[in-house]
Amino acid sequence: MKKILLSCAIAVATIFTTQAQLLPNGDFETPIANGQLPKWSALSGVVQQLTTITVNNQPYVSPSGPKFVLLQNNANIAILRSAKFPLSTRPVSLKFLATYLPVTPATESFGFLILMTKKNGTKIDTVMNTLFASSPGAKYPWVNFTADLATYYKSATTPDSAVVMFVTSVTTPTNGSSLLLDDVKFSTNASGVKGLQSYFSTDVQVTPNPVSSTSEINISYQLNSNSAVMVDLFDMQGRLVRSLPQENVTYGTYNKTMSVEGLPSGMYVCKVTANDQVQTTKIVIAQ
Repeated sequence: MKKILLSCAIAVATIFTTQAQLLPNGDFETPIANGQLPKWSALSGVVQQLTTITVNNQPYVSPSGPKFVLLQNNANIAILRSAKFPLSTRPVSLKFLATYLPVTPATESFGFLILMTKKNGTKIDTVMNTLFASSPGAKYPWVNFTADLATYYKSATTPDSAVVMFVTSVTTPTNGSSLLLDDVKFSTNASGVKGLQSYFSTDVQVTPNPVSSTSEINISYQLNSNSAVMVDLFDMQGRLVRSLPQENVTYGTYNKTMSVEGLPSGMYVCKVTANDQVQTTKIVIAQ
């Protein structure tokens, strides 16, 4: 899938001030003309501009504006690519609203690619070329996603062009899986490779640590944005040994308990995923 995305990507450009800026028609409010979504290209699948859609037997609208866009798999993965516009800063993040409705939530993830380039004489240098993927599962209702870009810049160069591409599936695709998008925008300028924004306000804490194999652990984390959260426990061979159900939560502090009863003694990794961001911490289970 990554090869498909990279082969489809072409240079696209945009202008930004110091404030967060929508991509051209990033709010998807410009009406479709001649069957085409202005400033975007549908490479495959189904792409529609909507004002409402029925989800879970209820009408569903965007909190950002009257219109949003629907990407849906048919015989092909749905791919939506932004059109060309100039870029003159190094944004620290890409933000957007999304609802993901996969047919097989246990395995399907949506993704997006960001390519930034700089013309250098007769050459075009790549400033950033990064594929992001969400965690598997449905993301409902609307989730505020933030893709942190600062650490993905390949140099200190300021790009002059970029492309953003969204896909309904980066894993095994299923006919009918859908991604709703709205309010796609870049954030303020990143002067270097630091200054990341994060869904996590603090580091994830696991107590007690070490913990008895007949007991349970408490996992605490603090979020600064609406997030789809998954909590998993892996052994040192990378095998999933415990998991909590995925939850769509608002900002705030959360404390979750997970039983470790019956697990062999040793070291384990607790992984907390908030949208596309991950924090891990090691714990020790003792007899």
